[in-house]
Amino acid sequence: QMVADSVEMGASYANDIYYSMENGEVHSVDRNNWDVAFFTSPWSSEILVNDGAGAELRTYPNADTSSWDAIDTTGLHTWPVLYNDPDNWQNGAFSRFSTGHPDYGWGVYNTITHDVVGDSLYILTFADGTAKKVWILKKISTQNTYIFKYANLDGSNEVMETIACGDYTAKNFVYYSMHTGELLDREPASDTWDILFTKYVAILENGSPYPVTGVLNNVDVPANKFNEVGSDFDDWSSMPMDSTKSPIGYDWKYFDMGTFSYVVDDSTAFFVSNKSKDVYKLTFSVFDYMVGKVVFATGLVSPANIGDVKPLDQFHIYPNPASGSVTLEAIQGVVPEAVTITDLSGKIVFRSEQVNSLT
Repeated sequence: QMVADSVEMGASYANDIYYSMENGEVHSVDRNNWDVAFFTSPWSSEILVNDGAGAELRTYPNADTSSWDAIDTTGLHTWPVLYNDPDNWQNGAFSRFSTGHPDYGWGVYNTITHDVVGDSLYILTFADGTAKKVWILKKISTQNTYIFKYANLDGSNEVMETIACGDYTAKNFVYYSMHTGELLDREPASDTWDILFTKYVAILENGSPYPVTGVLNNVDVPANKFNEVGSDFDDWSSMPMDSTKSPIGYDWKYFDMGTFSYVVDDSTAFFVSNKSKDVYKLTFSVFDYMVGKVVFATGLVSPANIGDVKPLDQFHIYPNPASGSVTLEAIQGVVPEAVTITDLSGKIVFRSEQVNSLT
C-alpha cells in the first residue's frame, strides 16, 4: 500500500533531507554550511564542491603548483567552471580533468608510496563573490588522509588542513567549511538512508549546467523510472535498475508560467531498491518551491527476504510451483486479512485485500 509522506527543505531549499524508504526522514542539515567534501573510502580520491550553494571551481590555467605564491586571476571568469558529476558520486569537481589512472585530476598517483600528489591549483569562488585559492597537496593513501591548503587570492589568511577520513568511513563524505575553518560531520551513516532531497547542478540536454532541486540516490541504491503509467502500476522488474547518482533527479516536475507554480507529473513512477534490497515504489504529487516542500507517496512492492519466508501452518497452497491458477486453503478456518503472491524474483503477480474465499 502507498503511504503519503512529505519533506520540507525550507525557503530557498536551505536544508538537505536524507530519507530512508523504510523509515522515512532520517536527517535534516543546513545545505550551505560546507564548501568541499572528501569521499571517505580509502580507495577513493574524490573531492566535491558545494555547487548547489553557488560555489564555482576553476583550475588555474597559467602555471603548476610552483605559482602558489603568485596567482594571476586576470580573466578568471572566462576560465571553465568545474562541477560535480550529477550522475556519479565518484567524479567530483576536483577530478573533472582526470585522464584516468594515474592522473586523478587534482593529483597524480605515486606508484612507490601509493599516495596521490597534487599537481594543480584551483580557484574556488563562492556565491557572495569572494574567492580562495586551493591546493590539494596530497592524499596519504595508507592513512586515508588528505592534506590541503587554501588562502585569499592575495596570499593572506593561508590555512593548512589535514583531514583524517578514516574517522568517518561509516559516512560517504566528510565536509569542510573554508568560511569557518571547521570540519563537519553532517551526513548520517550511509547504511541508514536511501535518497537525498537537495539542490545541485545538473547538465541540461544542451550541455549547459543549471542549478536544480531534486533527488539524488545513495551509493549502491539503484532506481528506475516509468513514464505514462497508472496509479496501480508495480511492474518494477520490467526495466533494469539504474545505479547512477540521479535516476530520480529533478524532471518529475516542471514550472508552469501561467500559474507560477510547479506541476508534478502524476503518471510517473519510480522504484527504489534500498540498502536492504527491498524495492519501494515512489510517486510525487506536490512541489511547493516557496517552502521547499515535496509531497510524495511510498510503498513496499517487493521485499528482499521473500525467499526466506516460512510457510504458515494454517494454510495450504497448491499446486506449487504453478504457472496458472492456485488454491489457497485454510487448515484451521483462519481467513487472512489480505493475500499477496509473488514470483521468484519478488514481482507481485496477485494482490487482494478483500478475501471472501480462499479458493
